[in-house]
Amino acid sequence: MPDNLSPGELEDFIYKLIPEDDPIWPRTNQYIKNIPSKDRKFTDRKEHRAKIHAWLATRKKPRRMGAAIGAGDLDSSAPIAQDFYKWLHLLFNETVPSSTN
Repeated sequence: MPDNLSPGELEDFIYKLIPEDDPIWPRTNQYIKNIPSKDRKFTDRKEHRAKIHAWLATRKKPRRMGAAIGAGDLDSSAPIAQDFYKWLHLLFNETVPSSTN
């Protein structure tokens, strides 16, 4: 996970960026939940992935997860997203101290 603490895959992070008041997210969860076990082509471990991609398919312009952030479909101001941004900023923008002789 991008926070280096939580277990999971990228979709387990992305679902935390879906706006809390999104009216489609609960319907997406119900849709996936209602697929009979015998008809599921994904494992229980991949359930978040199925939900995320089903939700993304309902967007005005269905797109991949990364593009959904830029399009405003996902909440980049969510605390977990901000923490990830800060970490990336520290990782790639921190200046390396020059050596002294």
